[in-house]
Amino acid sequence: MIAGICALLVCPTRLVRVAIVVKPSTLLRFHRALTTRKYRQLFSSTGQKKPGPKGPNREVIAAVVDMKQRNPTWGCPRIAQQITLAFGIPMNKDVVRRILARRYIPKPDAAGPSWLTVLGYAKDSLWSVDLFRCESAVLRAYWLFMVMDQCTRRIVGFGVHRGAVDGVGLCRMFNRATQGNPPPKYLSSDHDRLFQYHQWQANLRVLDVEEIKTVPYAPLSHPFVERLMCHPHSRSAARRANTRHTGQAGRR
Repeated sequence: MIAGICALLVCPTRLVRVAIVVKPSTLLRFHRALTTRKYRQLFSSTGQKKPGPKGPNREVIAAVVDMKQRNPTWGCPRIAQQITLAFGIPMNKDVVRRILARRYIPKPDAAGPSWLTVLGYAKDSLWSVDLFRCESAVLRAYWLFMVMDQCTRRIVGFGVHRGAVDGVGLCRMFNRATQGNPPPKYLSSDHDRLFQYHQWQANLRVLDVEEIKTVPYAPLSHPFVERLMCHPHSRSAARRANTRHTGQAGRR
């Protein structure tokens, strides 16, 4: 809008040279900066805060990573307990989880198909669902609900909702995304609290769909839909769905 108003004040002979300065990437970076500023103002305090506690030192980080490498089957609570017993340092399981997420790299022989992949080939019909938030050009928050067929990697559909999502809105997005397709026998979802609404559970019971939960704090157990969420094509699809939804709302 600002660029359009400024274009009216520029001489037509110099308009071509000025247009080279404003590129699509510049507008996208400007929109990303506005989105970051919006959520910083919403969720950050204005007053000065005291510096937080320092993280674990290098020796403790190395001990956590080495313990995980020696015992791949140990989880974060047990590693935190062993670190506390060995070093006498109170350790939280969430700290261990953040250390492993950044420092721990599984061995090549430990990699293999996830449980969700095995279930996808074993079950007759399995869909994966997830949602993420995107911002419109006027910084309005939209939630995009995506449904994907686990076996064929085919996108079943999208559902868009503006504002905060509740149980009714979640069911409406799912019904809109799966419109025209027969419901699956099994549906995989993560441990988001949105999927704990009683309206969502009742909707699955009406459709006779059994829900399968992924491993908590393990995005690798939900690999294909998580990978698709981070793919640029899914972001562009979100923008197209967002524009279509906004246009329909404007016509109404």
